[in-house]
Amino acid sequence: MKAKRSNALLAKRANLPLEGCVQGLVTIVQEDRFRLADPQGRGYLFKLGKKSGVSMDDLHAWQQGGVPVRVQYHGPPDLGAVAEQVKVQE
Repeated sequence: MKAKRSNALLAKRANLPLEGCVQGLVTIVQEDRFRLADPQGRGYLFKLGKKSGVSMDDLHAWQQGGVPVRVQYHGPPDLGAVAEQVKVQE
């Protein structure tokens, strides 16, 4: 049986908060996941939440157009946090 890791330990290891907002460009879109690169070049992996308000088509368009977005997330962002809200940055 695998031992469960707590989210607190994962966040501590990654030195990232378990919830918050990050801004950047969508670099990869695959199935229900996407990767965002912030202005410093750090990558974040997200799973698109069902209530995020955007579709995979939106993510593909923003990726291809280089459109900056803002993601509000919950969970460890280097291990596939849930993107609860995704909006075009104005």
